[in-house]
Amino acid sequence: MTGGRTAVLIAGGFSVWAVAFVVLYGALSVGCALNWHERTLVAGLTLQQAQLFGLFGLHLAAGAGVLAWAWRLPAPEGATAAFTLAVGRWASLAAVGATVFTFLGLFLLPTCT
Repeated sequence: MTGGRTAVLIAGGFSVWAVAFVVLYGALSVGCALNWHERTLVAGLTLQQAQLFGLFGLHLAAGAGVLAWAWRLPAPEGATAAFTLAVGRWASLAAVGATVFTFLGLFLLPTCT
């Protein structure tokens, strides 16, 4: 495994999480400023919730993609390369867990109050 690929593997999942953090909180602010929390779409779902749920799903899928890529890589030869691969795999799993935990409030808390 090359050095650049290793860095992407280790940092990839948390990079997706960081982008999700910025995008979701930016979208929340824009939606509140434009009163999207007052526009109901279907079955009590507001425009604000719909956009946040959609962005969350997009970033969760991206994190899952990094995780799937990490676990599909073949086992390399050598102790250092194997250790680096294991760190990347577990970091990707931790990033997906952090994404779910961090943004769980989207489903439980009201927006723009």
